[in-house]
Amino acid sequence: ITYWFANNFGSAKVIYSIVYLSAAYSYFAIPEKIHIFISLITYWICLTFFDAVGILMKKFEKLSLLLKETNFEELGQAIGCENPLLYKVEIDYLKHKAQEVKEGDVVAVEMSNNVGTLGMVIGQKHLLNKRWLSIYLLKDTHSEYLKMDLRTKKFIEDEKSIFKETYLVYLLDVKQLGQSVKSEIENNVLYKNRENFVGYVTRDSNINTINFTILINKDSVDKQISEGMILKTSIYGQDTLYQVINGNTKEERLENFDSYGYTIGVARKLGKYDDAEKELNVSKWLPDIYSPLFFAFSRMISQERIEDIAKNSIGRLPETDLEIPIKDMNAIVTHNTAILGILGIGKSCLAFELIKKISDSNIKVVCIDITNQYYSENGLLSYLGKEELEFDLPETLRASLKSGKESKNKAIEGNPQASGNAADYISVLDQDLKQFLESNKKIKIYNPDLHPVSKGVAFKNTSLEDLTIAEKTRLICERLFVYAMKQGASDVAKYLLVFEEAHSLVPEWNSVANEGDKNATNGTAKVILQGRKYGLGNIVITQRTANVSKSILNQCNTIFALRVFDDTGKGFLENYIGEDYANTLPTLEERHAIAIGKGLKLKQPVIIQLNDKKYFLINNSSKDSIEKVDSMLSEK
Repeated sequence: ITYWFANNFGSAKVIYSIVYLSAAYSYFAIPEKIHIFISLITYWICLTFFDAVGILMKKFEKLSLLLKETNFEELGQAIGCENPLLYKVEIDYLKHKAQEVKEGDVVAVEMSNNVGTLGMVIGQKHLLNKRWLSIYLLKDTHSEYLKMDLRTKKFIEDEKSIFKETYLVYLLDVKQLGQSVKSEIENNVLYKNRENFVGYVTRDSNINTINFTILINKDSVDKQISEGMILKTSIYGQDTLYQVINGNTKEERLENFDSYGYTIGVARKLGKYDDAEKELNVSKWLPDIYSPLFFAFSRMISQERIEDIAKNSIGRLPETDLEIPIKDMNAIVTHNTAILGILGIGKSCLAFELIKKISDSNIKVVCIDITNQYYSENGLLSYLGKEELEFDLPETLRASLKSGKESKNKAIEGNPQASGNAADYISVLDQDLKQFLESNKKIKIYNPDLHPVSKGVAFKNTSLEDLTIAEKTRLICERLFVYAMKQGASDVAKYLLVFEEAHSLVPEWNSVANEGDKNATNGTAKVILQGRKYGLGNIVITQRTANVSKSILNQCNTIFALRVFDDTGKGFLENYIGEDYANTLPTLEERHAIAIGKGLKLKQPVIIQLNDKKYFLINNSSKDSIEKVDSMLSEK
């Protein structure tokens, strides 16, 4: 009761009324001054119950606003502040229906009388007869708000708080502003990059990933965000790149039961791109909350520039001309490389491009291909000159191997080692590899499925069995390793083994058909483990990660992961690229890959846009090359 009494009877109006009425009664409540007393009482009623003075002041203020020379068109009034930089402005759609406001327009939010803080329109929302604008305030290089006197059209440079009273919003025409003001606005980072503006960094961001509110118009085709897209923001004044890896939908309440949906994106930090060295360097912190975020892509990339990137690099950051070159060709070979992905996603095209670039570095390449794709019109023949390739064993060696198998078609009881023609096969491989490695040819392609080789097997009796593909692969690898050892240790890459369909050539222990394949895979793995010191390495290409020997896959320091669906493949790659990027594997676009490793000098995984194969094709395939493969297949 006491509080109610003090609150109501202690108000300014009540105290003023008591003093005013008492004075009026004391001095004028007499018959000869009754007309003055009535006038005073009338004035008290108008002042107390109708706020006549307040209304008069407001009318006067409106009159003064009409008289001041702003030349700016009033849009509406700021009704909310989502963060210190982002204001929400309400516009009466019926009143301003014909007024054209678009993203990128500059406005002034009148924080105090005639003092406007400059901002830029970054988004619009429409519901019923209401329209809301999102205004992002502009800051100078010292992180101070840009404030302007709305009458003189000049900047105000003081330290007073801008958060005052009126919050009226005016649309500005930058062209009509003074030269200094115009120059300051046009050089502002946000205004200068307004066409590439995406949104701002929001809460729960960390050193590795940021969350960002998307404020762009998603109906615009050239402003659609997608997985793998490159964004940039500032960390300590330096542009830092981020890659979009995820997104989440959110909802906000606007008014009454009105709600509006929006998206929170998730992006992984890539670092600072060094244009001179063409590599990503580490950024050791995170951007400030509410920092603006921009697209990093180049809208128009010339055909010549794309061709130049294809010539010098393995790919580029998606939708940009920021190339990702092979920084260490030796590491690609000696520290081993893996190309993983489902069927028909572009693994072989990437492999052909890598093989071409490696062979151009005077590194001898031995491909083990059971698909016969490499020596075909759609294979390496279309990437390299026919004179640079050599397919399988020469006819003379192949004939001697075949006749040797036929002459030794019977097992020698009690002596399985001498049974079969495996020893002849080793001799043939030694001759053929030596001839190739000492010739001008760059690439040798073997299909072990075409090689007639048998071995003796001792169980109760000695019998003959054909060598499996995995066993022949082991022998090819071991003979190349023996040759490399004879040449001596080397820090420079000299020889490359390529395993196409590696799940068949070096199967995992639980995927083998017999014990011989398990021993064969172990033998091949031993070559890979020891080959580095002699300049020998390998590229593993497979669509079934689960079925490839992990002893070999785990030695691959450079990884190209294309689209993958199986959980085993995702689980294996997660150890290299992390859970965030592993979750993007099933939705990767064609000709896109997640890359990481020593050969590219990438310290963190990156989704890259691979080169188009059309920049490498030389239309070199010939009928006699195809007929040679067909002849050998029919011979088999």
